[in-house]
Amino acid sequence: VALKQIAAGSTDPFYTAKLQTARFYFAKLFPETATLMRTARAGSRALMDTDAALA
Repeated sequence: VALKQIAAGSTDPFYTAKLQTARFYFAKLFPETATLMRTARAGSRALMDTDAALA
């Protein structure tokens, strides 16, 4: 939507901000999702398997 509005000649800063936000998200936050999913799916098994004497 933002790209179409800008291509149509809109100078509304709202659309520019939307594109900047999307670029930031895909450059910085999106790459972390795979790691976060693996961590979430692993559960607490590694923590619970830790010897109490080592904690």
